[in-house]
Amino acid sequence: MNKKAVVMVSGGLDSTLAAKIMLDQGVDLTGIYLSAPWGCCDKTVAMKAAHTLGIPFLVIKMTDEYIGVIRNPKYGYGSSMNPCIDCRIYMFEKVKEVMARIGASFLVTGEVLGQRPMSQMKNSMALIEERAGLKGLVVRPLSAKAMEPSLPEQAGVVDREKLYGITGRSRKEQMALAIQFGLLDYPNPAGGCLLTDQEFGIRVKDLFNHQDKIDLEDMELLRFGRHFRASPSTKLIVGRNEQENATLAEYLAPGRLLFQPDQFAAPSVLLLGPPDDDMNGLALKMISRYTKPEKRPAEAKVLVKIGVPRGNAPLQGETVTLNESIAQEELDKMRIGL
Repeated sequence: MNKKAVVMVSGGLDSTLAAKIMLDQGVDLTGIYLSAPWGCCDKTVAMKAAHTLGIPFLVIKMTDEYIGVIRNPKYGYGSSMNPCIDCRIYMFEKVKEVMARIGASFLVTGEVLGQRPMSQMKNSMALIEERAGLKGLVVRPLSAKAMEPSLPEQAGVVDREKLYGITGRSRKEQMALAIQFGLLDYPNPAGGCLLTDQEFGIRVKDLFNHQDKIDLEDMELLRFGRHFRASPSTKLIVGRNEQENATLAEYLAPGRLLFQPDQFAAPSVLLLGPPDDDMNGLALKMISRYTKPEKRPAEAKVLVKIGVPRGNAPLQGETVTLNESIAQEELDKMRIGL
């Protein structure tokens, strides 16, 4: 067993501390960031942490197969649509592939025993390691002394006496270590994986209930705008601000229509599903409902754009005039989450 390892880097304090502890023991580290649209950390922040630590940085982008992990978890969901154990197994499997490619002997994580109720308990951690084919090969520097020694510790590749026994949800010990190590530029704890959020979970469940084939782009869209289920096959997303309007335009693709206000401040609407006169009219009513009266010109026009394959300019359909609105009660009946 060599002193080469990979470390899962989120950019947060725990993973940064774990990497620093290993570097101080002379471990040759490569940082790995797992990219998913519902993740709890930002790639730029993770990259910055790796740069500060002076370690190579690799990105593993989740593929559509990850959707199957979320949709049909073997070990169930947590408080929302978060299959934490299945997700962790999948991530460890992907990391294991990188380990084999670069010749790393073990994996380092910033996990803290008892910090998360589903995936960071002793039994869960042991299960995840075994299912991912990494039994005994995961070093958790922050909590190692509260757990059984890993194989690298037993082999003397990692000095167990220089590791820690932190447990629970408090971050006081980690913050003290950050001062000790001079790691003062770290982000505040994030809200966590979006899949643990109840409102986001409602959107995920609605998507799974109404769509057979789902890809990462479908999941990404759950993060933006107000969502409305108009029929089993049709959903409308209403932008909440100028930035979200621009984002919705980026997701215009075959099978989707974009209703874009022309030269007045109002939300755009992305229609997903088979368009017809009723659905098109509903999109216009939603724009009218969310347009401030003082921002609406006498003849408010909306451009209807038709999705085409990526790389081509969207086809403009017709220009229509905005007229009647929709009652809030009707919107509430269709609304998916917040």
